[in-house]
Amino acid sequence: MEDGTGALVGAVITASAAVLAVVVAQLATARRERRQRVYARERAALLDAQDAALVARTALRAVGTALERAAREVAPSAHVVVAVPTDLEAARSEAEGRLDVRLARVATRDVVDAARAWQQRARWAFLGDEDVTARDEDDAWGALNAAVAAALDDRGWWERRRGR
Repeated sequence: MEDGTGALVGAVITASAAVLAVVVAQLATARRERRQRVYARERAALLDAQDAALVARTALRAVGTALERAAREVAPSAHVVVAVPTDLEAARSEAEGRLDVRLARVATRDVVDAARAWQQRARWAFLGDEDVTARDEDDAWGALNAAVAAALDDRGWWERRRGR
């Protein structure tokens, strides 16, 4: 009788260990899949934000070029208000609005901060502040793209995200 009980206990322990191993493996797989889904969403948001920033940069540059051209056509001593063509202003406004929406989807704070810093410098550089040069804007643009590249680097992404 004891031999039968020992075999039964051994079988129950073996079955329990097998069930536990399956549960642990399933939990690990679910966790890994969740991390991959979160990373895929963040990756898409980062790429969308980067594309939106490029469109905003192009729109700001077009407005700046139009303002510069209009200012050159006026005598230096004249006091004039130069208006931005409505189509360019609408494109600029839409591009910056799209950038705002895309940045709202980005969880990586460094990217959002770099985008805001670039956007501020770009507005000043393209729309006419002599204290902010094209070089300043270009440096901020480079910093934004470096922040996106760092955020896209898969190694350690989850840990950086959890540590924020």
